[in-house]
Amino acid sequence: MLVHPSLFLFYFSLLLSIFLIISANSWFVVWMGLEMNLIFFIPLMLKKNNKYSNESSIKYFLTQAFASVLIINSALLLSKSVVVSENILLAALLLKTGSAPFHQWLPSLVEGLSWSCLMVLFILQKISPLLLISFLLKDGSTWSMSYMVITACAVVGSIGGLMSASLRKIMAYSSIAHMSWVLTSMVLSNFSWMSYYLVYCMVLVCGLDVFNKSSVFSINQLMLSSMSIRVVLGVSLLSLGGLPPFTGFVPKFMISVSLLQNELYFLFFVLLGSTFLSLFFYMRIVLVGVMLSSKNMSFSLKVGLKEAKISLNVMGLVMPSFFFLVL
Repeated sequence: MLVHPSLFLFYFSLLLSIFLIISANSWFVVWMGLEMNLIFFIPLMLKKNNKYSNESSIKYFLTQAFASVLIINSALLLSKSVVVSENILLAALLLKTGSAPFHQWLPSLVEGLSWSCLMVLFILQKISPLLLISFLLKDGSTWSMSYMVITACAVVGSIGGLMSASLRKIMAYSSIAHMSWVLTSMVLSNFSWMSYYLVYCMVLVCGLDVFNKSSVFSINQLMLSSMSIRVVLGVSLLSLGGLPPFTGFVPKFMISVSLLQNELYFLFFVLLGSTFLSLFFYMRIVLVGVMLSSKNMSFSLKVGLKEAKISLNVMGLVMPSFFFLVL
């Protein structure tokens, strides 16, 4: 498939804006990097020029622009030592990531985007805000708000996924649910949230890449796909849900142990309950794909890349020893 050369420029500029934000030493440079990030992502959303992608790009622009206004205003208030400025700044960054209760724009936006664009939205576009949030959470004044957001993400992400039939909406609510784990790991340590987010990105890329290659957008379409696609997708989704012994289980297990050691029992039970609900709708997709599939289906199992994706998720059998050695 031919790719327009301008797309490489946009992807490169997107990565450049992320590095600019990571290396910034003032909130003005951070704000400028976030604006660059927004401007270079919108052309990627408009790659497929139709009314749905146009609507999604307008929604994304308005939401991110409002969050940017909050960031620059809270930075000015922060210089004046206003009490609530850090909470406003945290709320603006959470709005950029689509965390609950600032998530209303995300499920409606994903319906107009392709899987490759969703991969960028769920992974690259969250790196910069998450890094800034981790800096803010080092100060104890925002912890009470972070606990409220963690609880909201866990509840909204798990219940919202149960009520959705569209795979894009399910992955959006899954992203919201995983934000509760990322924010919880930020409260614990930098190593915890970085390792969790890295494993989450690896597993998510495996699942979204299968969706992209097979052009599957609903559970009904999944029933008509080949056996190789359903096997890789099933393993990726179960790993994403944190089912042992897959890769996604390892960081969740380590965070759960850390929560119990720090006597944060409320967060532990909230996250555990949301994980069980999330596993329910992941299992629903897997069971529909495996058991309720068509009899006239192609069962040719392709090797190579798909085997690599399965092994990446089954690495959960080996990775716990690595984590224990590091800790």
